[in-house]
Amino acid sequence: MLAKFISALPGAVSQGLIWGIMAIGVYITYKILDLADLTVDGSICTGAVTFVVLFSGGTNIWLALLAAFLVGVAAGLVTGILHTACGIPAILAGILTQLMLYSVNLLILGGKSLMAIDPRANQLLVHMSRNNSSILSLVIITAATIFLLYEFFYTEIGLTLKSAGDN
Repeated sequence: MLAKFISALPGAVSQGLIWGIMAIGVYITYKILDLADLTVDGSICTGAVTFVVLFSGGTNIWLALLAAFLVGVAAGLVTGILHTACGIPAILAGILTQLMLYSVNLLILGGKSLMAIDPRANQLLVHMSRNNSSILSLVIITAATIFLLYEFFYTEIGLTLKSAGDN
């Protein structure tokens, strides 16, 4: 029992680091901007699905990453339009976008699971979650994200953003 627990720790740590970056996005919108936006819960999956489909299809890794980022931006734009143009409260707009993204994910996947697109996906995920260099990379990426956001919020634009949230 203890051996299974210890063998599961690297995977749990790597997933925790990935979900921690998502939690930072929720924190920024809720605590700093005083806006409850749950779009990030759906957009992180949509970005991941976009990346996997493009990358497994042979697209360059940087183009696939850029496309995943732009899909996330588009999801945030939908939430913004629902909130501002349609007058839907921010929390409801985020929830609606999050729910819509489940269907978008199925559309991107072509109605198939990731395993149907690339049978090696499960082995790749297991390998990455137990690979020490992958975990170290995630630690570095998470630390860099936190540091860059910390530095950003003490620039002129960052302080303006924080003050707009306070008001």
